[in-house]
Amino acid sequence: QEIWQGPSNYILTACPGSGKTRTITYRLAYLQQKYPSSRKYNIAITYTNRAAEEIENRLDDLGIDTSCIWTGTIHQFCMHFIIRPYAMYSDRLRKGYRIIDEYITAEYGRSIANQLGINCGYDDPLSFPKIRERYDQLLIEKQEIDFDLILSLSYDLVKANSFICENIASIIRSIHVDEYQDTKELQYQILAEIVKANTAINLLFVGDVNQAIYGTLGSVAKSADEIRMLYPLDFCEETLSGCYRSTQRLVDYYTQFEINTTNASAVSNIRDTHGT
Repeated sequence: QEIWQGPSNYILTACPGSGKTRTITYRLAYLQQKYPSSRKYNIAITYTNRAAEEIENRLDDLGIDTSCIWTGTIHQFCMHFIIRPYAMYSDRLRKGYRIIDEYITAEYGRSIANQLGINCGYDDPLSFPKIRERYDQLLIEKQEIDFDLILSLSYDLVKANSFICENIASIIRSIHVDEYQDTKELQYQILAEIVKANTAINLLFVGDVNQAIYGTLGSVAKSADEIRMLYPLDFCEETLSGCYRSTQRLVDYYTQFEINTTNASAVSNIRDTHGT
């Protein structure tokens, strides 16, 4: 209840099946109802489109007006709030751009590898410096940007233009970051620049470093102290330790592999089931 309603900023460690999505949904709902006439956004940044859609569906089920609630991935956030409104301030973007997905990126990588006669085997072609260099140049020539460039160009824009941060920060009431353990460094940095422009923005980081699985893709599972170093705010640390999905036997097995102890326990109606 306090996490949903309190004005504090939170770093919330949530074990598997403990209700992360429910917590974010109810907090968004509470903030929306607390300030019904405000046009400031309450934002949820999710790891996947599916998670964003789930939050939206739950808000609809609760009958919440979502006109000032925005949900989506960090790439969608950057496109909506940074790149589309402020592309004219980027040398790379001001003359136009086209976004390419990971399939086109992979196709370009393979094509360049064939042109250069490089056998990549099972490795990512873009991990080879010569291929990467040609790939980067190709995107410039075609006026295209990939998902990584969405983040780096967004960071360049907010870092070099303080008025962009001020404009964005002035229309945001709260930011909820889901699965922060799978967040890329640039995401932390982009949001930090915006929050520094308006420290009244309320922050909630939800995740669990024990569940970090995308480190090889550039994600960084920051500790609470590392988050505090980036954001000029006071944070409360809380834990969701009740697992609603599993048996206690399975939770006990999971806790053997924890990096940080969460004191997780099963609270479902199948808690005492032995399982197979």
